[in-house]
Amino acid sequence: MTPNNSAPTPKRPQKYRYNVLVVDDNAILLRTVREMLNDTYNVAIAASDTQAYTAIEKTKPDVILLDYEMPYTDGEGVLKKLRSKPDTSDIPVIFFTGSADREVVTKLVSLSPDGYLLKPPNREKMINKIEKTLASAEEENAETKE
Repeated sequence: MTPNNSAPTPKRPQKYRYNVLVVDDNAILLRTVREMLNDTYNVAIAASDTQAYTAIEKTKPDVILLDYEMPYTDGEGVLKKLRSKPDTSDIPVIFFTGSADREVVTKLVSLSPDGYLLKPPNREKMINKIEKTLASAEEENAETKE
C-alpha cells in the first residue's frame, strides 16, 4: 500500500523511461515543463496540434500533457481527435489549464480526460498526477488482456 502523499508506481521494466508529450502554445511553459520532467521521463514538446500529431506518429507517448486553451485547435478538439482514432484512443491525456474558474473546470472534466493540472505546474504534483495516470492505464490494460 502506498502512502497517501505518494503516487502508485507503474509497473515498468527497471530501465524503461516513459514517453511524455507536452503540448502547449506557450514556449516558456514548454521549456519549463521539459526541464521539470526530463530527469524522470523522455519528454517531447509540441507548440500546436499539428506538431503534436507529428510527434505522436514519430513516438507514441505513454501520456500527453495537453493545454486546454490553445489557438486554432484547442485541447478539446485535440482530445476528441485522439479518442476517435484506434491507434491513439488509449493514450492517457492530462489537461493543463490556466483557469481555476468553476465553469471552465466543469467543462474540462466533462470531456473525460485522465486528469487536469492548473498552470503554472508544480513539479511534485505534476509527477504525482503522471504516475497515478500511468498506473491506472496499466491496470486497465492488464484487465482488458485477461
